[in-house]
Amino acid sequence: MNLFAPVAVSSDVPAGDGERLPASVVKILDGALRAISSRGVRRLSMSDISVESGVSRATLYRYFPTKEQVLAAVSEFVSMGFEGGVREAAEQHPDPIERFRAVMRFFAQFTVERTPERIFELEPGFHLDFFRSHFARHKTAVRDALAPSFDHLDRLRSAPVDRDAIVEALVRMQLSTLIVPASPAWSKLWEATPDVLQQTLLHLADSTNAIEEN
Repeated sequence: MNLFAPVAVSSDVPAGDGERLPASVVKILDGALRAISSRGVRRLSMSDISVESGVSRATLYRYFPTKEQVLAAVSEFVSMGFEGGVREAAEQHPDPIERFRAVMRFFAQFTVERTPERIFELEPGFHLDFFRSHFARHKTAVRDALAPSFDHLDRLRSAPVDRDAIVEALVRMQLSTLIVPASPAWSKLWEATPDVLQQTLLHLADSTNAIEEN
């Protein structure tokens, strides 16, 4: 059964093709995340997922015949939430730097809110597999959301910035906060990154112009 194919019943969570997931599926996946946080993957049972999500076992098995299918769907669910959230955060801001800032803010908030407390300590393998299998998708989502911002930065120095390098650095840095939690000082630096990058490029442009004039 392809959970992320078009569905008749809708909720607030988009499926992979822009449709909506059934409300019961969203409850199951949210509940599974909470159950993973409290019990870990190895000890997790279908009964735990049913109880934590507040759906009957019949409903759970209707969508997910096995625990492995629940876990695979949880990974996809989290990734889709990230991709959709990054896009939505960006589209609310026509100003390129505010757009950049909004994406950074969403990324930081999502990392905290969609990672159950202590899940990394309980299930490092589950989390590492998720990061490795979805890293490229998350980079693509951030790069696409920031395309107008990068266009703006390109114009500041009349040459393209290295978008891949910037995006990869941002994604890697934010993921590192799951291992070493971000301090208030780091959070301020993270949110100030768009301004710092813009100022740096302006400085480089001024320096280049000065050299050319001489």
